[in-house]
Amino acid sequence: MLYPPHDTGPVPFRDHPGEEFLFVHHGQAELLFPARSLTLGPGDSAYFKATTPHKVRSLGTERAAVLLLVCDDRDRAETPHPHLP
Repeated sequence: MLYPPHDTGPVPFRDHPGEEFLFVHHGQAELLFPARSLTLGPGDSAYFKATTPHKVRSLGTERAAVLLLVCDDRDRAETPHPHLP
């Protein structure tokens, strides 16, 4: 779970290999990209390539509760958890 701050201030946009899925469990969040932003409420989700620079912040009076799933799609010779499919 991610509880993003209200003010992203000097926090830079992040990008990395893989894909991301965000699901807003509680509150409101804003998913920011350099050229666009999305406002997400409870039950809303977003799925995107993580190579796109991005950051997220809470909107409203309380911090949002956001489920964040990251899939790293880099090719690896061996997996860090070989017991998982």
